[in-house]
Amino acid sequence: MAMDLDESSRIGARSGLEIELEVVPKGVSCQNRIKGFSFEDNRLMNGNWVQEPNKDVILLFFRILALCHTAIPELNEETGMYNYGAESPDEGAFLIAAREFGFEYCKRTQSSIFVRERPIPSQEPIER
Repeated sequence: MAMDLDESSRIGARSGLEIELEVVPKGVSCQNRIKGFSFEDNRLMNGNWVQEPNKDVILLFFRILALCHTAIPELNEETGMYNYGAESPDEGAFLIAAREFGFEYCKRTQSSIFVRERPIPSQEPIER
């Protein structure tokens, strides 16, 4: 069902839902584009999310994003980054997003999944 912006705004207002979007001026883009990741919001990028009042919820969300999947990580020797053999493009995109926010899925065994967490880019990663 298609709905115009005014109609969706009225529905949001009636339900009490408020979403404030950050406006990115035209012509402004990420310095290094990552295939499968085109998100820009300075409130969350570069570890800024740890300054948010609900940082515990955001942390849990990123951990879940990095853990709940069936993908297999494959280390790219040239870049040192992981590529993911995922069952769907969406599953791969979720893992790329988690990685860009500091939660890199890096290994799977029969009983465990390992994630390198680096919420703030200047910190050393912690493997969990």
